[in-house]
Amino acid sequence: MTPLEMLLAQDGDPPTLTDLGGEDALWQQADTLAASPLWFRVVEILLAEWDTLQHPDQAATFGTQALTTTTSPAAADDLLDQLVEHPGYLQHASSQLNTLALERSRHHSTPLEAELAGIFLEAALRLALPGTTKRYALFDRLVDSDATTAPAAYARRVVRALGTAYEHWRDSDLLTALQRFSHTDVRGDAAYELAMCHLADAANAPDRSTLLQAFATARDLLQQAIDADEDRPDATAFLAALDAVLAFDTGNTTTLATATGQLRRSLTEHALWLTGTRTHWRAGRYDTEAAWYTLSCSLEHVDAHLDQPLTAWPNQTIQHVLTVYAAHRSVRLQPAEAATGLQVLVAPRIEKAFASRQGLLLHLRGLVADAPEDWDAHAAHQLLQAIDDRLQADAPQVQDPGKAAAAASYPQLAAELGSQLLASLPTHMLTSLQATYADWEATLISKLPIAQQHIYNDILAVLQSCNDFHHPTVREYFTHLIVQAIRFLHSRTNRARAHHTPRFAYLFAPEPDEKLPLEETVQEDLHDYLDGNLEEADIEVTDRSGGRADIEVRFPGFTTVIECKRTKGRTTRKGLRRYLGQTVAYQAGGITLGMLVVLDLTPKPSWIPNIRDDMWADHIPSPVPEQRDRWAVVVRVPGNRTRPSDMTTPAPAQ
Repeated sequence: MTPLEMLLAQDGDPPTLTDLGGEDALWQQADTLAASPLWFRVVEILLAEWDTLQHPDQAATFGTQALTTTTSPAAADDLLDQLVEHPGYLQHASSQLNTLALERSRHHSTPLEAELAGIFLEAALRLALPGTTKRYALFDRLVDSDATTAPAAYARRVVRALGTAYEHWRDSDLLTALQRFSHTDVRGDAAYELAMCHLADAANAPDRSTLLQAFATARDLLQQAIDADEDRPDATAFLAALDAVLAFDTGNTTTLATATGQLRRSLTEHALWLTGTRTHWRAGRYDTEAAWYTLSCSLEHVDAHLDQPLTAWPNQTIQHVLTVYAAHRSVRLQPAEAATGLQVLVAPRIEKAFASRQGLLLHLRGLVADAPEDWDAHAAHQLLQAIDDRLQADAPQVQDPGKAAAAASYPQLAAELGSQLLASLPTHMLTSLQATYADWEATLISKLPIAQQHIYNDILAVLQSCNDFHHPTVREYFTHLIVQAIRFLHSRTNRARAHHTPRFAYLFAPEPDEKLPLEETVQEDLHDYLDGNLEEADIEVTDRSGGRADIEVRFPGFTTVIECKRTKGRTTRKGLRRYLGQTVAYQAGGITLGMLVVLDLTPKPSWIPNIRDDMWADHIPSPVPEQRDRWAVVVRVPGNRTRPSDMTTPAPAQ
């Protein structure tokens, strides 16, 4: 053994070129080193110090020639793994390496040759996948019918290479070549790879029938792989994933839960099986298994909520819905232009749930307007657009409503007495009844200060289009709620810092060591105020339209819900509309009137809004033509205030 070989044989980190006496000293003994069993250590050193080499062409030639004669599968596998991804080497020798790899893949008569041939075939594939070399000569090797009679060590690698090649290039000849292995000793691997090919097609299918057909074929092949080989956690995992997706499509909760549990067990087993092995160049497939598992868990989560009578969901649930809705992005085995993928299977059920339940859709709209940073905004808008398109397509033809002169002239009386009775009464009686009905309201409003009357009149102008508000009972009591809300806003806007008790500290800028208040502060304050002035008001009432109401006010014949929020930004009327989805979602079980109270915590160094600008009504059109619109009264309570004496003159708008 030469001195250089002795250095190369030492344990620990490989020596450097300096340790070997420099690059020139190495080339002087190149012939001896090429014939040495330690030749691969030399190539590894050259690759590690490639950027400093004076003769990179000579280094590339040395590595390629050494691979020409090696009979060590382990050395060839390790070195090829480095060469096919080394930019410096490939710049000088990619074509020569590809030629060598294809040539050595032809010789597979003995078990040793078969093992080496499979390793070199995979190297040629890895060169072709990113476009480093042309793929045509590789295709000839992959579809060679002689491979089916080769030893299993080579045939198995051919099968895996065929599967990977099809996922990237979608050539039907590759599928045909794979099918020829169905009755060989490697039929289990062949069935699994064929299943992956059909699964890749399914994940990019343009329509439902194509997807289901590809799923069915993949499922049969996965079962064949399991039957052929005793230990196939990979096939079991994908089979469970398919069962989970199909169960979600049919709404079969039991099967979905069972399939997700099986997928969890299979992936755990597969991970344990892989523990201790080096990361293979095809590790992406294991990532795909994990993606299917993540999708399966999301399917289970979404399935648990879609059929429940919920109208207000937490952000986490909505994010799961969007993940499922855009499922093809996370599990696609090969990117494709404008691929529809799994969305054609899982999207219809989600769209149907949102389109058929107005509360869900309104809540989604509100969340999209104020979406967290980690949301898939594209998927959310895509879902909204799909639902709107469906609703527009399903919208019924508008029918002539007919004429009901009395009901149109006296809508409040019509709501109380009915249109038929109203039509039988003479005009003078209707006029008298209407005047009597209006007296109580006029008396109530006349006691309000002028600014508060303006607020009241502006709100009523919006609520005139709400049919529920025209019912005498609803109008009478909801009017009282509006008046109490106006008075509450007036009281809290005028509250002075020097005379407030601790319960009103939430209205003012916090001290340096204090934090901004939570929404519970305004919620509790408003609840106490209303509870002493109205019939009955409760706080945090559960089971209201599938959620929990912040404040519920009960009147004879109906209840209404007040949603309480706080915000540190986007306090304009347009900005606060993001909360109206949840506000009106609580109207699913009663009248279509509600209230939103927002504690405005934006800094106010120079301006407190006039109360006429802090309260208004908003009309929320229904996204479903045949369903009812909804309305909400909005109260913006100015918090985080400073003393008027500390305020500066506001700068004019530019």
